[in-house]
Amino acid sequence: MRARPRRLRRFCRLRAADRCPVAIVKGQPSQITLVSSADGVSFDPPKTCRGQYPDSPQYYIRVHGHGKRRIEYTQRKPNECDKPDAKACPNVHFMSFGMSTLGALRAELGKDNASSVGAGACGETSGPIERWNVSNQVHDFRHVDEALRIMDAELRRWNIGDDWGLTLAGIECAFLE
Repeated sequence: MRARPRRLRRFCRLRAADRCPVAIVKGQPSQITLVSSADGVSFDPPKTCRGQYPDSPQYYIRVHGHGKRRIEYTQRKPNECDKPDAKACPNVHFMSFGMSTLGALRAELGKDNASSVGAGACGETSGPIERWNVSNQVHDFRHVDEALRIMDAELRRWNIGDDWGLTLAGIECAFLE
């Protein structure tokens, strides 16, 4: 394996605070005041993992569903089962549920405060999609309590028993050099 050029090595050591301040998640995990299960929402504590820069960690929170339907991680096209009221259907495609949840998050938090459906923080993207921590994303801990409530409501509305994720990550920066 070849060594990185000196300019690239120096670039990779730069801090987000210097190079890309929007890559840093706003706030702190201590801003989460919602108590799992006691508030009717069941979720795991935030898991911390490496972000784009050494000083910009990302966080992943697993939210637990309580229904009967399962999330299906396949490459099929959406069908009549991919609706919240399709009670006879045992599976829901992950993108249909994820986009519905994203819409609910944006409606409540504002469109700039919730973004994307996709591979989440701390996931294993080299493995099967079930290990990617597929999730929705917010960028500020002040929105986490409400985001968890919204996600729980969506899991209940869709009658989903599988887990879904919330990723807290800054906005990734891309640079042309």
